[in-house]
Amino acid sequence: MFTRFTHAAALGALVALVASGSALAQDGTSVSLGVGAQKVLTIPGLSKVALGDPSIAEVKTLGSGQLLITGQAEGKTTLLIWKTTGQRVSYLVNVRKQDPNEVISEIKRLLGEIEGVSVRMVGDRIYLDGQAYTTQDADRIDQVVSLYPNVKSFVKIAPNAKKLVAQNLNAAFQKAGLKNVQANVVGATIFLEGSVESQQDLQKAELITKAIGEKVENLLVVGIKRMILSEVQFVEIRRNSRDRYGIRYPLDITGSATAAATVTQELFPGTFGQGGSNLGLTAGADFSIGFQGNDGYGRLLAQPKLVCASGEKAEFLAGGEVPIPLITNNQFSIEYKKYGVILNLRPTADRNGNIQTEIEAEASEIDTSVAVSIGGSSTVPGFRTRKVKTNVTVRHGETIVLSGVFSHDEQKSISKIPGLGHIPIIGELFKSRGFDSTKRELVIFVTPRIVNPDSDKVRTIIEDVKSRYKQARSEVNFNIFD
Repeated sequence: MFTRFTHAAALGALVALVASGSALAQDGTSVSLGVGAQKVLTIPGLSKVALGDPSIAEVKTLGSGQLLITGQAEGKTTLLIWKTTGQRVSYLVNVRKQDPNEVISEIKRLLGEIEGVSVRMVGDRIYLDGQAYTTQDADRIDQVVSLYPNVKSFVKIAPNAKKLVAQNLNAAFQKAGLKNVQANVVGATIFLEGSVESQQDLQKAELITKAIGEKVENLLVVGIKRMILSEVQFVEIRRNSRDRYGIRYPLDITGSATAAATVTQELFPGTFGQGGSNLGLTAGADFSIGFQGNDGYGRLLAQPKLVCASGEKAEFLAGGEVPIPLITNNQFSIEYKKYGVILNLRPTADRNGNIQTEIEAEASEIDTSVAVSIGGSSTVPGFRTRKVKTNVTVRHGETIVLSGVFSHDEQKSISKIPGLGHIPIIGELFKSRGFDSTKRELVIFVTPRIVNPDSDKVRTIIEDVKSRYKQARSEVNFNIFD
C-alpha cells in the first residue's frame, strides 16, 4: 500500500509519532543520491510508505519488499516506512545536485574510445557533440545519454563514415596478410571483394569485420588464382618368365588330304579317252625336348604435366576410346570407354606454399583375354586397370608417392602320355612341365609446383618442347645419309 501526504501532513504525523515515544520507531537513517540518480532499498515485511516532499524525490514499490527512489530536485525530505510487524522506519532523503565534472567523467568512461565525439558543458548543461563514424557508435551514444536526463546529444552519423570504415578495414586486411581482400562502398553498403587462399583466411576476414563493428556484404572467393604445375609419373615394371622342362611327344597328329581326277575325250570317234587321278596326304606332329628358361622384361613410363589455376580442375588422357555397344529390347547405342593414362586433378595453393590436391589417376589397357562375344562375330574387349583416387597435401616442389601396386601371377601346366606318364621316376621321360610367371609393379609419383608464366620451370619445359620439335622436323626431312 502506497500513500502520499502533503508536506505539512507528513511533518505533523512525524511530530506526533516522535512525541508518542513508541518503542517501535527507528529513526536516523539517511539516503543520499544525486538529481536523476536512482537507488533501491530492500525492506523486509514492507507494509506502507509515506514521503514528505514528492517534488524532491519519487518513491515506487517494486514488490518483494523493494523501493525505488529517484532524485527529482535538489533538497531534503523524509521517507516513512511501516512494516507488517508494526515497526516504523524513517529515512532522511538527501538529494544533491551532481557535480557536472563528475557527470562528464562518467559519460567519458561509458563512451570509451569512440572517435569523433566530444563532451562539453555550457552553463549548467552538458552536451555531446561531433560525428559518429559507425552505427554501433551512434547506438552506444544514445544509450549513454538515456541514463542522464539533463544531458543532450547533438551527435550525428558522419556522411563519409562508410568510407572511413572501408579504409580501416583495408588497413586491417593488409596488416593481417590478406592482400587480395578489398572493402568498397557502394551507396550505403560496404562490400568485401577479392579472394582468399583458404577457409582459414576467410574466417580471419570475417573476424576482422566483426571487430570493426560494421555490417558488410561478404563477396570473397576462396582460392587465389595462382598457376600450379603438376608433374605426374606413372612407372610400371613388368617381368615375365616362361620355363619348359621335359619331353613333349607327338600325340596330336594334324594334317590335310587332297584328291584330284581328270578325264579327256576327243570329239571325233575312233580314239580312246584318257584320264588320270592324284591323291595327296600330308600330316605332322609336334615333338620337343625342353630344358629352357625364358625371361622377359618391360617398363612403362608416362609423364603427364598439367598446368591449371589454383582451385580449378584439370584433365589429361593419353590413350584412346573403345566403342562398347549397348543393346536393349528397344534400341541399340554405342558408348565409348576411355583407356590409357587418365589423370584428373584439382590443386589448391595457400600463401605458405602448401598445395592440396584432389587427384584421380588411372592406367588401363585393353585385355582381349576377358573379351565377351556378342552376335557371333562381334566381341567386346575387357580392360586391365590400375586406379587410385585420393586427396593429398604437400609443399611446393615436394614429391609424394600416391600408390604402389604389386601383382604376381604364377601358373603351372603338365603334358604327359596317359599311363606311362604316371609311373614314378620312369614317368618323367614321358611328360613335360611348363611354368609361367608374371610380375607387375606400378608406382605413381606427384610433384606439384606453384608457377607463373615467367618462372624458370615453365621456361625450361617450353624450351625443351621446342628443341624436340626442331629435332623431329630435321629427322623427317630429306637427308643424304638416310
